[in-house]
Amino acid sequence: MSHRIPIWVANTILLSFLFVGGMYVLIYSEISKLRSEYKHLSDPGSASKYSSFATIQEISRIKNSFPIIYQCHYSFALENGALMESSETIPYDIYKKLKLGDSIEISRKETSLFGRKIALSKIKANEETPPLIENLERFFRGALSVFTILAGLSLLFRAWGLQSRSYLSQQK
Repeated sequence: MSHRIPIWVANTILLSFLFVGGMYVLIYSEISKLRSEYKHLSDPGSASKYSSFATIQEISRIKNSFPIIYQCHYSFALENGALMESSETIPYDIYKKLKLGDSIEISRKETSLFGRKIALSKIKANEETPPLIENLERFFRGALSVFTILAGLSLLFRAWGLQSRSYLSQQK
């Protein structure tokens, strides 16, 4: 019985591993950049630099979640006059103060994500962390784990297959 895996299977697994690994590194670096940008939005020293006002468009409760989570959708203007919309989860103490159409103080900043301009915003009193693109990072981390296991197994089976071909038994 031979434990050999065809070379094209091993190469496909290895190339998939390299592709997913490269994508994971790219996504991880973008998430790190976004986290640092959000951290700068919350800094007291830079609060006046990025300060702006937004108009609340919708406030809703997210059903079937515990603890109870509220979501606020608001629109704000960028420096060039473009109108942007954003949403974020808020705690109950902020939720009970807000009404539809109210103005709320936010911090906003323009940055780029994968080469595309985006606007980051955060309600001033909100301490909740935004989800960013962590689901995408989690997906590629799982894919990287799967392809690491597959690449290890394919290399192991290739080595066993080559060993069984190189050292044939001396029995006749």
